[in-house]
Amino acid sequence: MGPCPPGTRREPSPAWISDARVKLFRRGQIIVRAGSTPAEWIAISSGAVGLITQVAGSTRVAVAALWLGDVIGSASPLGKHVAQYDVTALVDVVTINIPWTRLAAGPAPQQFADAEQLYSATETRLQEQIFMRLAGNGFQRLVSVLATLAAALAPGIDTAWPGRSLSLPVAQACIGQLSGLSRRQTWIYLGQLAAFGWVTTARTQVTLVGLRSWLALMAEVDGRGLACIASAELCSDVLAALASRDGLDRLDGLRAVLFTGEKC
Repeated sequence: MGPCPPGTRREPSPAWISDARVKLFRRGQIIVRAGSTPAEWIAISSGAVGLITQVAGSTRVAVAALWLGDVIGSASPLGKHVAQYDVTALVDVVTINIPWTRLAAGPAPQQFADAEQLYSATETRLQEQIFMRLAGNGFQRLVSVLATLAAALAPGIDTAWPGRSLSLPVAQACIGQLSGLSRRQTWIYLGQLAAFGWVTTARTQVTLVGLRSWLALMAEVDGRGLACIASAELCSDVLAALASRDGLDRLDGLRAVLFTGEKC
């Protein structure tokens, strides 16, 4: 079995998930607790989760987001058989659950290959986010997190209209944690993006304007390098170029948010 194209997830073979259980977790619900030994192999079928770790006593910090196709239960890259993070639903999440004892009894070749594809994709997605926390400046980290959240939450949204916006279901404080920023830094950088019309903020909430440009952003960064989003002005230029390719004036999206209430 060859590698999946970037950004895709191979569907597990029906032969080994035909009797798997499907579970629904509501927004804010903890799916896996740090330090636990999950008894099930768990993969995300829809929705998105946040990985939360505890630092300095009782302080909890969000470190990454995972979504469609990622494996978060037993044998996952999140600690193998002992969970390293609290895995919390950012929105309503549907998972596919299979008892680990059944999988460990003797995996068929196809089952093993499918599982390895999913483990590898999950590890890559997690490491990309950790890399950004270490490599980018504060603004680059924030932009990366916003684009990541857009990708995580977009699968359940109709993005056919170029002016589609996305109201993020996480507070600014959580966005700051994912970016490794203080609340003040987060507020400043969001304000810079808002000045160029790519986000709107209301109290603690953030709305991404021009969702399709945000969804295409990190692929553009992969090709051009982090320097293209080193400042609000540079980032705005890239988003505007993506919107232009898509036939969208970014003001169309902003007007939709401000005057028609258009959101996801």
